[in-house]
Amino acid sequence: MIKFDVKVGKIGIEEGVHIIPMYEEDVPRPAVELPDNVKDLISKVAGRDFKGRLEEVYIIPTIVPGGPERIVLTGLGKRDELELDSFRRAYGRAALRIDESMSETAFAPIVSDVFDLESTTESIIEGIELSMYRFDRYRSEKKEQKLKHVTLLVNDESSLSKVKKSVEVAGKICRGVYTARDLTNMPSIDCYPEKFAKIVYEIGRRAGFKVRVYQVKEIEDMSMGGILAVGGGSIHKPVLIELEYDGTGGRNDRPYIIVGKAVTFDSGGISIKPSEKMEEMKYDKAGGAAVVGVLEALASLRLPIRVIGLIPCVENLPSGTAYRPGDIIRFRNGKSAEIISTDAEGRLILADALSYAVEKNPKALIDLATLTGACIIALGTHASGLFTNNQEIAEKIKRSGERTGERVWQLPLWKQYKEQLRSDVADLKNVGGRPAGAITAAAFLSEFVGETVWVHLDIAGTAYTQETSESKSYIPKGATGVGVRLIVDYLINEVEQKESK
Repeated sequence: MIKFDVKVGKIGIEEGVHIIPMYEEDVPRPAVELPDNVKDLISKVAGRDFKGRLEEVYIIPTIVPGGPERIVLTGLGKRDELELDSFRRAYGRAALRIDESMSETAFAPIVSDVFDLESTTESIIEGIELSMYRFDRYRSEKKEQKLKHVTLLVNDESSLSKVKKSVEVAGKICRGVYTARDLTNMPSIDCYPEKFAKIVYEIGRRAGFKVRVYQVKEIEDMSMGGILAVGGGSIHKPVLIELEYDGTGGRNDRPYIIVGKAVTFDSGGISIKPSEKMEEMKYDKAGGAAVVGVLEALASLRLPIRVIGLIPCVENLPSGTAYRPGDIIRFRNGKSAEIISTDAEGRLILADALSYAVEKNPKALIDLATLTGACIIALGTHASGLFTNNQEIAEKIKRSGERTGERVWQLPLWKQYKEQLRSDVADLKNVGGRPAGAITAAAFLSEFVGETVWVHLDIAGTAYTQETSESKSYIPKGATGVGVRLIVDYLINEVEQKESK
């Protein structure tokens, strides 16, 4: 992780590398006040060699006496198209270029002429910090991170405390994203259910949230037939992991509950998947990994809120003990499902976890799951699918999606879709055919939440980078950690809304 400082200062009068953000215009202009000698250098390339396009970077070697070694121009794109994500992408790309060979130290100004100072600062920190993520634990030769220190420059003393606070908040959230990415990226041979639970326990111990792991016998006693069925084909037994962070000072408030699907490897079971790209099925634990990242961030931020995380964790493999098409299984809430495909396993383990969550009377219930390929067909890889029984929470999650760049798009949950799940021999079928596959999967889950305020996020297209994923500087190849920043932003706003009343 990078060390960040904040101080009052100006671009062009410090040694080291200086990052200057610029907009795209007919003649791009700097987004910060600059000394005349630096302006002269920029004017030689602005609008010619450097256009200011989003994530475009141009490096100017300098000979300014007592000034910077190099100036790194980074493009924010068109000013009238500026988003908070533009800052993540622009500063992230600049950080990557600096890290290649230039310097251990960089200076970067805070630009807040469109968005508020806090949001802009957090976006800049996220862009720089998340662009530095590497999953290299299995490489014999590791590339050392060169960029280690960034100083943010503000114009006056009155901005210092706000910016410092935003730097601290963003850094802690990024730590949670790192954790989610690490867990998602880990190969299944080293991250099967019991091992996943052990890793989560250690994270909780360090971060300051409680972890309880339910083993097979306890899961049987809890009547969780979905988790037991899906996990029955592997020598690695299923677990249910319960996390709790309580920052309310013992007030015992109703909790927010976040449920995350964690299939440490999904072969499809007896309804086995094609071999092509099956190696990507280690990413099927991304929902559970995001829950861990959220809890770690909340504990680090000491947010005054009570949050419970539930992670049903299984490995879905074919064997003589695996569940089969045609089987009928019963869930914790008493409902039964006829198994049409053992590759529609995520909804089965979530059904038990959601039923258990409802019993805890949550204020709101959110689940994240790499649930359906159909969601990728519907939305591609640029947004997560959102399904809900409550429009108010949907709008809040949408706003958080725009702020964090982890966008969501709402799809309907009309009762007609449930007709596709009718079974002749059980309460439900676990698949409703190819039409509207993401919606019928969400409709299946809705049978287990009752009247609880609930949002389902299908992150199949956003949990890891795929062929059609947009290239972004702060999202390296592999796991994205999607959901951590989105849910933490939502919860921070819930706290702020409560405190403002």
